[in-house]
Amino acid sequence: MKKGYYLLLWTGMQGQYYRNNDSGFLLGVNAGYTYPLGDFGKINKNGLGGNLSAKYLINRVIGIGLEAGYHSFKTDIAGNDNVSQDYKCQLIPFVIEATFYIPTWDRTLLPYCGLHFGGYMTHIKINQTYHFPENSPVSKKLNLFSPGVGPDIGILIELSEYVKLDLKVKGDYILNIKDEYKIDDYNQGNIGFNKIMNLGLSIGLLYTFQ
Repeated sequence: MKKGYYLLLWTGMQGQYYRNNDSGFLLGVNAGYTYPLGDFGKINKNGLGGNLSAKYLINRVIGIGLEAGYHSFKTDIAGNDNVSQDYKCQLIPFVIEATFYIPTWDRTLLPYCGLHFGGYMTHIKINQTYHFPENSPVSKKLNLFSPGVGPDIGILIELSEYVKLDLKVKGDYILNIKDEYKIDDYNQGNIGFNKIMNLGLSIGLLYTFQ
C-alpha cells in the first residue's frame, strides 16, 4: 500500500515537473533601467525605457525570441558662457535572443543565460542657443541604425500556471556610431562616441501559451 502511495506521489510530482517543460510561446512586457558606460556614459548618465518580447521554447532548456524596445537617456552636457545646449538621446533596439534555461526541480524558479544580437536605432538631437544676438540657434540630428550584441542573465519566477515574473540583467555593445559627431567648437568636452556600451536591469511579466 505504501509503495503504491509513493508511486502515485512520485508520478504526480513528475507530472508537475514536466507540465512547464514543454515547448510553447511566451509574450511579455518589461520596464528597465540602463546605465551607460565608456564614452557613451560621459554624455548620458542613465536611461529608462521598456521592451516588448515574444519567445518560443523549443524544449525544456532552449528558447529563441524577439525583443523590441524604447529607451530615453538623461544627459549631462552643460553649455558655457557663450552657448546653452539641449541634448536628447533615444535608443530603439530590435534584437533576436537565444536563451539557455537551467533546469530546476519544479521549474517555479528558472535561472537562465543567453545572448542577444540585432540592430539598434540611435536618435540624437542637439539644439544650441547662443548668448549673442548676432548668432542664430543651431540644431543637428543623428539617426543611425547600427549592429549590436550582448549577454543576458536572469531568472523566471512562476506566479501562476500561465504568468511568470522575469528579472534580467543585460549588456549591450553597439558599433559604428559616429565619434566625430559634434556641432561646433564652442562645446566643452566630448559629445560624440564611436560605440555604445550599456548595462541594464529590467523587470517584467511573461504570459505563457501552452
